[in-house]
Amino acid sequence: MLWEPAATAPCDREPAARPALERIGRELQSQGMALQATCNTTSGGWVVQVQVVDGSKAHKVVRGPLADGQAVDMGTPVGAARSEAAAGASGFSPDVLHNRQWLRALMARHQFDNLPDAWWHFAQRGVPPAQAADTDLAAR
Repeated sequence: MLWEPAATAPCDREPAARPALERIGRELQSQGMALQATCNTTSGGWVVQVQVVDGSKAHKVVRGPLADGQAVDMGTPVGAARSEAAAGASGFSPDVLHNRQWLRALMARHQFDNLPDAWWHFAQRGVPPAQAADTDLAAR
């Protein structure tokens, strides 16, 4: 699991975040995948992506092309703030819709909620997203 904390973001200051992300990483490892999670200093939420490590294991839980070393297909690139990335966006293949729902359920089991702006954007339950006044002007 790749975990990159940002010292000033609310998501990094939550003491339960790191152990929860490590549990998610272990769960994914047993399924042939790996977690990449980065604390977003602007939003205070987590940017999450899942990489395929072993496609023969991963195909049991996710769908679509599962080449080792590639990201699980979620329809849009991680970190790209586009309308198609919105959590409720439609018009995608059944595989992509399945994978997005699977990721939401995985994260929810570990107390993370999907933020409405993007399939890849999550906040830990009980940690409010950053407000404009909470963020550094340079980060905007």
